[in-house]
Amino acid sequence: MCHHRRLTRLTICLLLLLFLAACGSEGMAVAPELIDPDAITARAFGAAECFVTLPEAVPARFNPDPEQVPAGEIPAGEVEAVQVVTLRDDGGLWYQVTTDGMWVRVDTVDYTTRGDCRP
Repeated sequence: MCHHRRLTRLTICLLLLLFLAACGSEGMAVAPELIDPDAITARAFGAAECFVTLPEAVPARFNPDPEQVPAGEIPAGEVEAVQVVTLRDDGGLWYQVTTDGMWVRVDTVDYTTRGDCRP
């Protein structure tokens, strides 16, 4: 009886570890309201899962807020994204990039993506 319980626990633990490993390689949904109260969708990406190519330098902000004064620029080229958020009421589509954790609004430029970058 004791051997059966150990085997069951071991099987459950292995299945849980397998499930977590499978989920670890995919982007995770994030509660949009944790990023911004006006967010419709939000998603975090795993390492090297999503890359955004910017055709030109774009304003970079500390938060996904079109009314916030830009804190700098992200130059043209490919950057890795760590999360994406879509804001309601023409708030736009924003990616947070690995460059200092800044946010860039991409729906105002002709951007492209590589990887699974869907919001």
